[in-house]
Amino acid sequence: MRKRGLKRTAAMMTLTLAMLVSACSGNNGGTTPANNGGTDNTGAEKPAAETTQELTTLRVLVVEPGTKWNTYPDSVIAKEIARKVGVKIEYVEADDNKFNVMLAGGDLPDIVRADPNKYAKQLIEGNLIVPMDDMLAAHGGDITANVPGVVEYSKKNWSAGQDKVFFLPPQVQPKPSPVAKTMTIGPTIRWEYYKEIGTPEIKNTDDLLNALEQIVAKHPTTEDGKKIYGVSMWQDWGLWPYSIPFIFETQQLAANTDIMVKEEGTDQYINFLTNEKSSFWKAMEFYNQANLRGLLDPDALTMKHNDYLAKATAGQFVVGPATWAMGDFNSQYAKDGKGYVVIPAGKLLWSGGVGPLGWADKSYSISKSSKNPEKAMEFLNYLYSYEGARAMYSGIEGEHWEMVDGKPVLKDATFTLKNEGGAAWESTGIALDRNLIGLGSSVEDPATGTPVDLFTTVDALAKNVTALEKDFSEHYGASYPGEVVQKLVEEGKYNDFSTPYQGLSDDEIVAMATIVTPVLDEELTKIEAQLKELGARHAARIILSKNEAEFEKNKQEALKAFKDAGAEKITEYYTAAYTEARAAAGVK
Repeated sequence: MRKRGLKRTAAMMTLTLAMLVSACSGNNGGTTPANNGGTDNTGAEKPAAETTQELTTLRVLVVEPGTKWNTYPDSVIAKEIARKVGVKIEYVEADDNKFNVMLAGGDLPDIVRADPNKYAKQLIEGNLIVPMDDMLAAHGGDITANVPGVVEYSKKNWSAGQDKVFFLPPQVQPKPSPVAKTMTIGPTIRWEYYKEIGTPEIKNTDDLLNALEQIVAKHPTTEDGKKIYGVSMWQDWGLWPYSIPFIFETQQLAANTDIMVKEEGTDQYINFLTNEKSSFWKAMEFYNQANLRGLLDPDALTMKHNDYLAKATAGQFVVGPATWAMGDFNSQYAKDGKGYVVIPAGKLLWSGGVGPLGWADKSYSISKSSKNPEKAMEFLNYLYSYEGARAMYSGIEGEHWEMVDGKPVLKDATFTLKNEGGAAWESTGIALDRNLIGLGSSVEDPATGTPVDLFTTVDALAKNVTALEKDFSEHYGASYPGEVVQKLVEEGKYNDFSTPYQGLSDDEIVAMATIVTPVLDEELTKIEAQLKELGARHAARIILSKNEAEFEKNKQEALKAFKDAGAEKITEYYTAAYTEARAAAGVK
């Protein structure tokens, strides 16, 4: 298969930018013991230090309800972390409101996962988190060796002017993946139902509604008599249901505020609420039409995420926004070949991309309240080691994979376990929370020349297919789902997140990835919070409009309310600040 590579340039970059691009080049190679951070001079990987000491419990605050880490405290991954680092991890979940209450209280868990673009000033100036610099020197050898550019960027941009390291983002991926992986976000439809109606092309949300209408007419109830709805959503993730599910058509993503979005490959942000071409207004039209056609779950405007997952597991939705949003349905019916897959639709396929700065909105910091900050540092270091990342993604050597001719290779039994899914696979803890893993899945371990996620090699991707994925892939003339993506993108039929980077040099990629996104000041942050609340409130009224005239009336009232609340203040500030940031990063 042709690798989706980028052209190289001979020009030298500045030290900081060079470090970003070369974070995975192997210059500082292997995993190091947690107590010294050193590497030998051969470049060979050295095993992390094992511990027999009493376990230290570290509590991790995550602003994300519905995680599964605490469900499996004795997973093989949890045991491996305990063996290598001597810690036990417990999640403390919070939504935005609970998180703000905890910030106000000041007593935070050991590790805090939050967006530094939003919360750096409050966390640092409030003396709620500690600088990591000295601990990095003592216990962070893998971090400083493997993601040095992130360390430098964090000092300069996420330290409230202190030039210290307070935040470390997960999923650092300096270069595009050479192979495409299975899509996880996009129109996620019951594949056997979609095939039954002839797999009509889905160019836009109107096409999707027509497909849903056909399917619900054929399948009004589940096998056990529960009503099937075309689509639903949940309401405890802010404006999420009006953004992410529609990216396949609008190609619009937000940065560090939900209010401003930018189409992939463009250089201009637009206001999510006031610009009528945004995903928000696409969502309003879609959900309103779904409701008028009887396709919208009546609980969609009040339901919480966990309740949504329960309905999805019961097979009550034809389409959802992501594979992980469809509960355990696929696991339950893996042997039968039934389930949900993300289909090619619209303009953008959720695949590819680069992340020299990782998933910044989920960056890790160490709390001032922690009684074990050094242990927290050792744990974070493990997440950024090649050995740690490989274990988190792929399991344990000898149990899930083995070395063959100097390269780690997954065992057949591991593929079988993963493909069968269900609790047996989930309880291993493998890739249970990718937000926790420091290195991106395609980062290459220089000691073996293989990605840390062993499931992302071409051989593994072709082998690791369920009956459902095989049927889906063969329908599009491919052997595995990622090959479907790669084929369609290379043919120019769709974009993916790597498309804007094609033809760029390494320094141009880093420049694009390190544009400092504007941070809202205190006044604008208050306006943002009010706008998000207004957005959710008006959305319900608009979606329930009984006809076109009422829809238009409710739309105009909402637009006026957004503008009266100060939406244009955010637009004007963000536009000007982003233009300046592009210039500062050297991006034309």
